[in-house]
This record gives sequence, C-alpha cells and structure tokens, in this order.
Amino acid sequence: MQLIESPSSDIKKNQVVDILELINLTWPDDDKAKPLEEKVTGFYDDHPEKICYCLYKDKELVGYAESIPLTIKIEKNWLKALGLGGLNVHPDWRVKRYGKAILEAVLKKIDSGEYPFCIFQTGIPNFYEKLGCKVIKNKFINSNNQVDPFKNPFWDEYVMVYPASAQWPTGTADLRREGF
Repeated sequence: MQLIESPSSDIKKNQVVDILELINLTWPDDDKAKPLEEKVTGFYDDHPEKICYCLYKDKELVGYAESIPLTIKIEKNWLKALGLGGLNVHPDWRVKRYGKAILEAVLKKIDSGEYPFCIFQTGIPNFYEKLGCKVIKNKFINSNNQVDPFKNPFWDEYVMVYPASAQWPTGTADLRREGF
C-alpha cells in the first residue's frame, strides 16, 4: 500500500479520472451529459487549495480523501480548522482498514498542532466515533450563499469534529462556503 499526499494542482489528469471513477462508486454521478473534460476541470476548480490523499494498492487507486483549510466564524469568533471531504474506499477493498489509514493521515495535521480541529459531514458517524471524532450540533450557515445564506451548506445528516475531546464552541457556525 502506498498513500500519497499532494496538492490538487500536482494531481495529473489521468489520476483525476481515476479519482472521479472511484468517487462515482460511492456517490454516483447523476450528470451523465457533462463531458469528462469538464468534470476534470471541475475537480481542479473545486476547492483548489485542497490536499489530496490517494491510497494505491500496486497501481490501483483503492482509496481517496481530501482536506481543505478553513476559517469558520462561530458567533463573533474566527476559528481555524481543517475540512475533510470525500473519504471513500473502493467497494472491493472496504473492511480492510484502508479508510482508517487515509483518515489517520489527514488527522495527523491535527495531532501535530497544524490545525486545532478537523470538521466534516457524514452519514455514518459510528465509523468516525471509533476513531476519536464526535458529532456536533451547531447550526451551520454559508454567509457567501447569495440565494439563501441561512441554508445549511452541508447535506449529510451529521457534522463531526476531531478530536472528540475538543472544546468545540456552541452557536451558529458560518462555514462561509459550500460544504465538502
């Protein structure tokens, strides 16, 4: 197994195609009309500051995640955090702790003190709770959403933070961007 961490700008086009195909296995792409080239461009344009985590077994991409540096406003305070997005493992390779390995690589940035928190959304909180994360109950908004700034920018049922021991602030949290 080889886990490669790199800025999205360093990811080659053929790697992006592999990433998009892997993501499609977990979250099917409903937009069949959009050309592949446009989807590849969208990968680079979507959170260009993201760091990509690609897990390979031999030369096959078997897992992926991305981290995104954030500055969140909670009530009147600004909070630096790292966002986790798109963690997934190829269905043929699940239950082999590959997701855990990828997540731990992302969380090293918290454990080393580079960021105080990691925040993300999920539909499967039990997986993350076993790895030291906890569900948080803040109301989330996106003040940069011109249509509906009070709409929750996350779409999954749960928002979580790492570490579970974190003194995460209460109150309305302005993500100031769409979810990830």
